[in-house]
Amino acid sequence: MAPRFRVRGRSDTALLAAQYVRMSTEYQKYSPENQKLEIAGYAQAHRIEIIRTYEDAGRSGLTLRDRPALCQLLLDVQKQERDFNVLLVYDISRWGRFQEVDESAHYEYLCRCAGVQVIYCKEPFENDCSPASNIIKTLKRAMAGEYSRELSAKVFQGQCRAAGRGFRQGAAPGYGLRRLLVDDMGTEKIPLRNHERKNIQSDHVTIIHGPANEVALIRRVYEWFIEGGISTGRIATRLNDFGLRNAQGLPWRRDSIAQLLTAEKYVGNNVYNRTSVRLNTPRICNPPSEWVRAIGAFRPVVSAEEFNAVQRIRDRRAHRLSNEDLLEGLSALRDRLGRLSAVEIGKDPFLPGQNYYRRRFGSLTRAYKAIGFETNRNYEYLNVVRDARHLQTRLCEVIVTRLTEAGHHVVSSADRSVICVNGELRLRVTARAASATIYRPLHWKISWPTLYPIDLLVIARADRMAKGFLDFFVFPKGSLGPEKLTILTEENRSRLNMFRHLNLKVLLTLAERSPLEAFNACGTIPDNEHPSGPYQDPESEGTQQA
Repeated sequence: MAPRFRVRGRSDTALLAAQYVRMSTEYQKYSPENQKLEIAGYAQAHRIEIIRTYEDAGRSGLTLRDRPALCQLLLDVQKQERDFNVLLVYDISRWGRFQEVDESAHYEYLCRCAGVQVIYCKEPFENDCSPASNIIKTLKRAMAGEYSRELSAKVFQGQCRAAGRGFRQGAAPGYGLRRLLVDDMGTEKIPLRNHERKNIQSDHVTIIHGPANEVALIRRVYEWFIEGGISTGRIATRLNDFGLRNAQGLPWRRDSIAQLLTAEKYVGNNVYNRTSVRLNTPRICNPPSEWVRAIGAFRPVVSAEEFNAVQRIRDRRAHRLSNEDLLEGLSALRDRLGRLSAVEIGKDPFLPGQNYYRRRFGSLTRAYKAIGFETNRNYEYLNVVRDARHLQTRLCEVIVTRLTEAGHHVVSSADRSVICVNGELRLRVTARAASATIYRPLHWKISWPTLYPIDLLVIARADRMAKGFLDFFVFPKGSLGPEKLTILTEENRSRLNMFRHLNLKVLLTLAERSPLEAFNACGTIPDNEHPSGPYQDPESEGTQQA
């Protein structure tokens, strides 16, 4: 259908439009190049000039998350100064195959409300909001979502059949094991290294033994656990003391040792569908009745007798202990060692871990008091850490709210401490409570996080008891050395004043695509304006009680 309006300042032959393209791997006809060719043909036939392209290449159509082009499009259509009034889309499914059919309708509605006409170039109907077109669009949106559900079910059934035949379905092989590429008849081809994938659809992956030293270590772990009665925590400590590392090259932990002792792949079984993440829904743990298991699919690392012995020991240790049993075991440990600590509890093979005591009694300190054990350690800092986390959570919520109200698309982590703005600006928000020792006066520790790919680090400086914020520091990437600890005190604060702010209005400025070079000039605070007092709203100059 041809658009019903003209763009001011242009001739009748030059209507301005943007195109949205999303790649789909289901058929070649949905490749970005073919979508653009079809859209270009429609534009030429209807005298439309395409001046902007929004393209999500290789993106899932199930959610809006991780689709930066669509997010940017929805932001741009709200701007009064945009340079297009028409949006060309290949067909309705390019919005996405949402399981909630009204979601794609909502995005089209946002465009129409902003005065942008949406045209589907390959649909056999006019998108004129008539009752007929609305009914057809609703059906096609439902069909798009249903296609994903049906495809997911078919893929899952195929994976279950392959797993039942003993072929590995995804996931790393684990410590002491390696992947081997085989054909459909099980004939060996070549070993696969990390991040390598099969290149022929009919091929499969199976599991073989890894290096001899890793296989020997697994067998030694089983021996320690069965014959030596050594706990998983003590085994992890022993391996780390030897300088050994797990499959990821990291120090061993209690849970990684437990995985060695419970994974059926080490006894030769292939187990699939223990957990499910379908259509981008939250991960769920499936009951054992739904697991797909192939017995004897791989060459075992340990015998079935050893594996079953480990499970019997773990079941015996895992039975629910009463509070009296827990306290009695804790008292016996204190009488034997003359002391108590989380480390000593973790090393004892006859006691559950420290987290078990925390869940049952609320904290280790309460468990200690229940048996009359007094410690001279000051646990007040734990309350300060907890309060600092609460302040951080509140601050992150305020930042997300303010940025959203300003018209930005904001995506945050589960705890909202890592925030992505408009798919471009990534920042990490951390609240830091003050520390003090006999060797160093009141100070705050700052370091650039290496686990998060961020552009800005926001440090909210809290007081000694974490009851409120004093000020804020916004560090751009490169201003702090990676893994280098910076100690901030009142004496050395002046050299960091260029990053210091009374509030976080600077984030609104930076979110508007301001050059980072201008950042150092924003909000510099002289030393004589140092604020003090309780928590303050990051958007206000004043302070208010937390």
